[in-house]
Amino acid sequence: MPHYFVLIGIILIIMALVYILSKRPKVRRTDTKGGNTPANAHVIREISELEEKGINITIPEAVTLYFGNTERIKMKASVKSAKMVAFRSLDEGVAAVIDKVIIGQKVGSTSIYTTVLVEGNYYEYTTIVTVKPGSVIVTAEKERIQVGETTKIKTMVSSGVMKDLSYRCDQNEIAVVKKDGIYGVVEGRAAGSALITVKVGFGGKIKAGKVEIEVVNAQAPVIPVSNPINAKDYTVKDDWQGSRVYFGHYEQDNQEANGPEPILWRVLEVAEDSILLLSEYGLICKNYNDTYDNVTWETSTLRAWLNGEFLETAFTNQEKRAIQDTLVKNEVNKNYNTSGGNDTVDKVFLLSYEEAQNNAYGFQSGVSNKSKSRQMRLTEAALLEGYTNKDNGNTCWWLRSPGITNQYAAYVFSVGSITDSYYVGRRNDAVRPVIRLKSSSVVFGEHIKDGSFFSVRIIPK
Repeated sequence: MPHYFVLIGIILIIMALVYILSKRPKVRRTDTKGGNTPANAHVIREISELEEKGINITIPEAVTLYFGNTERIKMKASVKSAKMVAFRSLDEGVAAVIDKVIIGQKVGSTSIYTTVLVEGNYYEYTTIVTVKPGSVIVTAEKERIQVGETTKIKTMVSSGVMKDLSYRCDQNEIAVVKKDGIYGVVEGRAAGSALITVKVGFGGKIKAGKVEIEVVNAQAPVIPVSNPINAKDYTVKDDWQGSRVYFGHYEQDNQEANGPEPILWRVLEVAEDSILLLSEYGLICKNYNDTYDNVTWETSTLRAWLNGEFLETAFTNQEKRAIQDTLVKNEVNKNYNTSGGNDTVDKVFLLSYEEAQNNAYGFQSGVSNKSKSRQMRLTEAALLEGYTNKDNGNTCWWLRSPGITNQYAAYVFSVGSITDSYYVGRRNDAVRPVIRLKSSSVVFGEHIKDGSFFSVRIIPK
């Protein structure tokens, strides 16, 4: 029997302890990460205690905001002593809180806990936060442009903030698109239809829009270009002066993600039904020939590359049809009687030793003249394989004519003088392609700007 009473006594003591503990305020240690909570852990008391004292504290129970946007936590209190002292997010990946401001980080839902100090005690309020993605607005569903023309597609969101905006065309032969801020700049390449896909990131979500592009053949009137200013009275300080045009595309800014850039050309000659063009910049750096063998322009690896890989890369099928097959005269080196080899028929070639001194083409005559009219710069992409003169920023470029022997070729120095004594395989020097367009196969489109030059675009019919 005594043991029975002892057992009853123990049970009563346990029940009393449970009752006492149930009446104590709940204890919670707040998160001190990032300085958003008090330095020490605090006892969080029941909000009902405030209600019993007639103190009213109101903090929003739910907040909805768009991804990337912010919302300030606002408190209404019936006593001036009430202060919000700490904030904690259950999932900072969805919504973070900094100094009373909720930031929508990713589409989803989470809870924000706000600690309030009132009369020396701490109370915690919960706000359910929902982050929404917003919606994509693309300015057009369909666009119609001519070959050679450009148009801009603008992408916005109705609410929130967009990230990772991208534009992609499914038919780069028909049209190309480059991202420029919130815009996609579309350029017509050839007649046909293409589809531009616009993708926008919203905090872990991806939304896409579509724009149909119709490209039609150019109907713009011909705008005449002129022969360059004759350089017969030029001094070494006189720069080349004449018309410049854009035709074809080639990688130049060394940023392949934005696509190839329009090629800028100097107009060297306007004939009855042809326009002779020389590239403004060195588009690539290559040896005249891959080996030190005896070669002519006809047998050089540079000629093969220009009329093969370069031609296919730089021009569309329509543009290639507008490039004339040119009978290229390969004359003997008169100073050393070095054979120029057979004449060739090329779509792409280089200037000759004599042509680089032709006053009618805008060049000062005289091989020893350090003429500004012959000085040339590289594109950023070409510079990867080339070099520049540290004193003037220019580089050397190949001519097609033979040198002192057939292991040498003519060559323009960075200062603008000309030599015929450089090994064909010595080093990678700049290439300035030359093409002749059929005037009847092209029209002239809009003007575009490249650096210092605001020039017209040539468009194949």
